[in-house]
Amino acid sequence: MLIVVVVIGLMTLIALPRLNDAFAQNSLNSARAKVISLFSVARATAAGTSRTTVLHLAGSRVYVTASPRLVPLAGSTIDTITKAESIRTEYGVTASPAADSIVLDQSGLGRNALTIILIKSGRADTITISQYGRILK
Repeated sequence: MLIVVVVIGLMTLIALPRLNDAFAQNSLNSARAKVISLFSVARATAAGTSRTTVLHLAGSRVYVTASPRLVPLAGSTIDTITKAESIRTEYGVTASPAADSIVLDQSGLGRNALTIILIKSGRADTITISQYGRILK
């Protein structure tokens, strides 16, 4: 009986680092999908409403805004399209964008390109969005 417990303990010690790597990779993939889906929302909003739209990456918070507002409001010229979501809180992932935003014009094409590095537990994933909206890995 003692031998069985020792063998199970050793197998667990061998498998645990691989499980941690799998969890970290899953978190990176989920955060990557979140950023890409918000970029798609920004692009669709820009093209669908003929407004300038911005995908913001403020620290680990990601959100989309558009201007001008559809419904005028004193003191505000920007519509918030999506709520700010923290990929650090949701997925435990840190984002290191090369710039704090990507601006899309009324046609849905970008005015700038953006590279975002997502990091978790020593693993990293890079998202590059070209000026024309192509997403590269």
